[in-house]
Amino acid sequence: MEYVIYGDVLVAVNFIIDLLILRLCQPLTGIRQRGPRPYLAAAAGGLCSMVIFLPSNSLLLDLFIRLALSFIVVSIAYGRQRPGVFLRLLGVFYAVSFLVAGVVVGLGFLFPGGGVYRNGMIYLDLAPPVLIGSVAAAYLFVCLFERMFHWGRGMGERYPMTARRGDRQIAFTALADTGNRLSEPFSGAPMVVLTAEKGRELLTASEDRWLQSGMVQGEPPPGLRVAPYHTIAGAGMLAAFRPQSLRVQVEGRWLEVEGYLALMPEGQGPRGCDGIFHPRMIQMAASAQQKGGVVHGGR
Repeated sequence: MEYVIYGDVLVAVNFIIDLLILRLCQPLTGIRQRGPRPYLAAAAGGLCSMVIFLPSNSLLLDLFIRLALSFIVVSIAYGRQRPGVFLRLLGVFYAVSFLVAGVVVGLGFLFPGGGVYRNGMIYLDLAPPVLIGSVAAAYLFVCLFERMFHWGRGMGERYPMTARRGDRQIAFTALADTGNRLSEPFSGAPMVVLTAEKGRELLTASEDRWLQSGMVQGEPPPGLRVAPYHTIAGAGMLAAFRPQSLRVQVEGRWLEVEGYLALMPEGQGPRGCDGIFHPRMIQMAASAQQKGGVVHGGR
């Protein structure tokens, strides 16, 4: 059976699907897709779907095309990453892609019209109302998934916070996340994990140079220390320091807490805020305020 493939529909649908896949990948990886990167990556994926018009040769070529296109999309979406981190991002992208592909194939069976699979690309010949409805349903699914993922980890609440170190002070928004169990190795004090962009506002020039060197130029400068971390994107060390003042605003009240600030790797961070902290810090701060004291994070 022969099918008519409309190039504009093919590109548009693949753009939307790739954008949805990248949206799903973000909460799973915890690595931000900065600025227009996800849209550029999805556009590249949409344009690359035109390979469906090339002559079909072999299953091996199909596999190579899919690998190459995924490499391009992930590279554009996340920029330069360490090889280990990039491979993990690629793995998450594939896992989510397989999930979405299953939904797409399922639609092909549910609704009449048929489709074409060639060179690693799928084109479904669906009626416009079905196509629009499917895209809308997929978008709602992504939004619901993100909410469930956040709730499942105790996330969702964002709090204004301030930190002061010497004569420098910053204001930022942090996400309460029970998944953030990072603590200072020696004292056990909890850590608020900040984006590098926001946290370096509290660093001196020499500390900032050491951070940008990849923390490999000798020992940490006085006042800084390193803390190990583990995430889905990999493991490593974070630069950390204790601010002279750390406060969180809860229901209009400012609570003083005591802990450390740790700086995420460059380019990483939660979407829509500057940092992550464990909600236990709020409970400890509220309890300490009722007793007329300041919460201490050490054990």
